[in-house]
Amino acid sequence: MSAVGVIGGGSIGLLLAGKLSAAGYDVTIWTRTQRQADDLNRYGITLEDPTGMTLHQSRVFAVHYTEATFFKHGPILLAVKQTALTSELYKQLARTVPVGGSLVLFQNGIGHVERLQQELPNRHIVVAVTTEAALRLNGTTVRHTGKGETQLGEWGSSMIDQQENQHTNRLVDSRKTINDVEGVLQEAGFTAFLSNQLREAVMRKLLVNAVINPLTALLRVTNGDLIVTDERIALMHSLFTETFVILQAHGLKEQQSLWQWVVQVCEQTKDNESSMLQDIKANRMTEVDAINGAICQLARQQGLEAPLNTMITALIQASHSNRRE
Repeated sequence: MSAVGVIGGGSIGLLLAGKLSAAGYDVTIWTRTQRQADDLNRYGITLEDPTGMTLHQSRVFAVHYTEATFFKHGPILLAVKQTALTSELYKQLARTVPVGGSLVLFQNGIGHVERLQQELPNRHIVVAVTTEAALRLNGTTVRHTGKGETQLGEWGSSMIDQQENQHTNRLVDSRKTINDVEGVLQEAGFTAFLSNQLREAVMRKLLVNAVINPLTALLRVTNGDLIVTDERIALMHSLFTETFVILQAHGLKEQQSLWQWVVQVCEQTKDNESSMLQDIKANRMTEVDAINGAICQLARQQGLEAPLNTMITALIQASHSNRRE
């Protein structure tokens, strides 16, 4: 396998494409605008370290996403936000990912996996939960602001299930697909591994995103600035506690250690602007519906109240009315 496709020219998309190209893969990247595709074909991707020093200047082949055709050469990494998952994009994905092909999902939030499984039958859908941090400086330059890890797996299945049914062709194929994706990402320098607890990993990331992203967006502060005053920490903890209670039914446990982890994320990414803050500042739609809005939906299913998540979702949604179309 020597070729990889990447859909999305945002921070994670450019990070994936740049590191894969630097590792020797032939990378095709599909972008939202023709201008970015032209710039990428002309200049390639510049990958910087956290200090701003250039690590690699990588060549890629870029096209506008509407021009994508069947990609039969390797896996396709879907690195767009949930707000980009429109009916039009689903149709384009059906024309791009061949039957039997692999699509790797790098989205925040929940709810999208089931929809993609419905829209793309007979494809291998792999879920990636990543803590890699990146900042897109322009259409061709990305800064790798924090090294993390990427957990891979199938949504709705577990390694126990696969071991118990290891003789079925479907599960063997799925395991091979995930192993192939794992190898590709590892060769590009990412810490990637097959997870036995993918659903828990998804819920852990949802918890972190539900606390940090909307509060940084509403307060207009970096991640680290959330923990500089007692008032902000108290607000964080209240939102964390409400969200944790709701997500307990989906496998989360050890409340205190998870709270410490949320604080640690703020410390380790203290200079980062969350994706939701970046969207608010750029007058773009945010992923609040797939994050805090999804928390509210899970609460309703359990007969629980989620007043903080409901209020925060409404506040972020209200800011959408000022976005540029």
